[in-house]
Amino acid sequence: MALFNNRKVFIFILLLAAFIGFLVAGLQSESFGPKSQPVVRQFPMVQIQLLDGSSLSNAHSLFSEDYQLVNVWASWCGVCKAEHPFLNQLAKQGVPIIGINYRDQTSSAHNYLGHGGNPYQKVIIDPKGKLGIELGVIGTPETYVVTKAGEIVYKHFGMLNQAAWDKHLAKYFEDKV
Repeated sequence: MALFNNRKVFIFILLLAAFIGFLVAGLQSESFGPKSQPVVRQFPMVQIQLLDGSSLSNAHSLFSEDYQLVNVWASWCGVCKAEHPFLNQLAKQGVPIIGINYRDQTSSAHNYLGHGGNPYQKVIIDPKGKLGIELGVIGTPETYVVTKAGEIVYKHFGMLNQAAWDKHLAKYFEDKV
């Protein structure tokens, strides 16, 4: 009888391990969707506040280039801190970047940019996440490619680095880098 119970336990553990292995492999693949995706929709037409204290009737007046990045970040976001040097590098190469400071305190945002450098041409503050909801932000960081007409043509989830830039976003900024 003990042998029968041990065999059941062994088979159960083996099946559980196989299930967990398949689950982990599936979650690590891109079968649930890529981390970056083409999107074509309009940037929300909402009144915005800027980190410098000014306000605009909508963000579309910030979109002056054929393409610009709109980067959603927060001072409390560890991944954003890891991404920040790459954004500074892109800005130095002439890539226009607009920031959205998401669910953060203004003083913390100023401190963050003061210590890490400011790659943003302008920074929209979104302390309660209302613009983030309109955009469909899932978490920070997220980066959008937005046209001069205010169309979102690409959305990148997570940290923007050289590999993601080369694979998904560089084509929009070939004249800059």
